Amino acid sequence: MSVGRHTLYNLAGSIAPMLVTVLTVPLYLHLVGNTRYGVLALVWTFLGYFGIFDPGIGRAAAYHIARLHNGSAKAREDVFWTAMAINLGFGLVGGLLLFLVAKPLFVSGFKMPAIMRAEVIASLPWLAASLPVSIMGNVLGGVLQAREWFGVSNAVNVGNALASQLVPLAVAYFFGPELTWLIPAILLTRVAGAVPTFLAVGHALPLGAGGGFRWALVSTLFSYGGWVTITNLLNPLFVSLDRLLIGSILNADAVSFYAVANSLVGKISIIPGALGSSLFPKLTRGSGEDSGRLASEAAIYLAAAMTPLTVLCIIALPIFMRLWVGADFAAHATPVGIILLLGVWINGLAFIPYSHLQAQNRPDIVAKFHALEVLPFLGLLWFGLHDYGLIGAAWAATFRVTFDAILLFAVAGRLDGWQRIIPGAALVIAAPFVAPTSFESPIIALSSMLVGASLVWAWFVAPRLRGVVLDRLSYISKLKAT
Repeated sequence: MSVGRHTLYNLAGSIAPMLVTVLTVPLYLHLVGNTRYGVLALVWTFLGYFGIFDPGIGRAAAYHIARLHNGSAKAREDVFWTAMAINLGFGLVGGLLLFLVAKPLFVSGFKMPAIMRAEVIASLPWLAASLPVSIMGNVLGGVLQAREWFGVSNAVNVGNALASQLVPLAVAYFFGPELTWLIPAILLTRVAGAVPTFLAVGHALPLGAGGGFRWALVSTLFSYGGWVTITNLLNPLFVSLDRLLIGSILNADAVSFYAVANSLVGKISIIPGALGSSLFPKLTRGSGEDSGRLASEAAIYLAAAMTPLTVLCIIALPIFMRLWVGADFAAHATPVGIILLLGVWINGLAFIPYSHLQAQNRPDIVAKFHALEVLPFLGLLWFGLHDYGLIGAAWAATFRVTFDAILLFAVAGRLDGWQRIIPGAALVIAAPFVAPTSFESPIIALSSMLVGASLVWAWFVAPRLRGVVLDRLSYISKLKAT
């Protein structure tokens, strides 16, 4: 099955939960309030950071199972059970440490109302218990990716995502907005969602071939996963540092403004994420030259897809935010979102060299780059927050991902035809200057022209993508004719 179809499966599996999130955020804000929603965002940020206890085994399992695509089912099952056992052990240790360190941190580390602080502390056992399940879930997802079961994987993920948004919302409506209700509801829903994922893995490997835990595989998995561990350690740091420092330096309301904007604009990353996931098994099995050619082509076509969407989102964001969450909230969140969108575009392109390096058994390069970026990012974030508030935090995040992308592209290999991407970058940079604040704005015609220009550029920069679109349109017209 083609990379294109797998990418469409991944996109569909991401868009459905995204739409539910867009529709439910205003309801959450209405039911629980800005401050409690900000506190909830801090809780998930804190829990996400404990993903460092995933020792990279999920990605290592995906790599080795993809390499065993035509191997024995028993060998694949050996990798699976060994990876699950390792992640269970790390998850239990991580859950215990989370329980021990969370209370003093939430007591004195973040600014929030006392009643909400008590609600979070009362929910800590739930947070700790959910960590092992979450970390083992990374292995389950890696197996489905390695076996290229993208259709089944995304169908299960869509159901789980819908439940994780709608069940807590129903709990807030019927039982109240207290975090002592919301946090257990969200975590129990996520744990229940692991069951259908495991059943899908049972068919994908398949299980039952006589495989089991193998000590000999532990070192093999860690030799790859050790570097991924560093990436897993640093990625949550990059994702969470801005919100954690905002909560410490500013307040919970500021976290809410930043988290909503970041969550909204970050949804565009479903496109490079979908493509990167579908490419990974093929990049893993291909030769160095073939994989490099495939990665170069993917980067050009990804830019063609990302540029018009990013330009449109930047231009539409001011009006959309006012209609979505109200003028007062939008006044704080919109500038943050526009700056972050610039970073989303360049970071999206970096998904290709990131996947390429890991697929070619070089996760060490990715990890070393991330380690190199930590201190500069921390200093820039601290300076930005103190001198420019939320805007400074947004620029720090955007500068960091830009630097990261430059490093990844430089090392992953020469990108053939990279000059074709330059006009797309110029269109993205121009978009904030013509973003209208209302439908009556005099620059709305200019902004519409810029969106049109980005579409024209994308149409001509990617001829194979253009051919696919024309073929699909022809197919649809034939169906209508019959």
